Amino acid sequence: MKSNPKAQDLFRPFFGREASFEEAFPEIEKLSIEVTESEAGFHNFHKTSYDKEHPPGEFINCSNPVCYGGGFRIGMILSEIVRKKQTELNDSACCGGYEGSAKGRKRYRSCVHYFQFSIKIKYKEVEPCQTQQQSSSHQ
Repeated sequence: MKSNPKAQDLFRPFFGREASFEEAFPEIEKLSIEVTESEAGFHNFHKTSYDKEHPPGEFINCSNPVCYGGGFRIGMILSEIVRKKQTELNDSACCGGYEGSAKGRKRYRSCVHYFQFSIKIKYKEVEPCQTQQQSSSHQ
């Protein structure tokens, strides 16, 4: 059975082009993301790991084969963590898709999968002269 398209297949970047992970997050030295996907009420787990050499895309896709547009937007979460200079985050997200027909025309119910994730980031060291140059250019 062929699975329905997922979030990564359906949604495109806002500004028309995808950036590499290094372009999007040049300040990250090390990255560790652990994602555990489960179905509500069941103990079926699907675990996935990502790092800087094998980063996620903008979305983590749902593994439910009948889910249309499913997953959650990890890229937005990473952007917020980096903006705040956080080094760790443990959180959860519900699948944003729905169980439906192969082309998504019929919607049967919201997808019951959810994700628990743990993100750890180590930032690159900033050289003191770079910091002084940046602060003097903002004055």
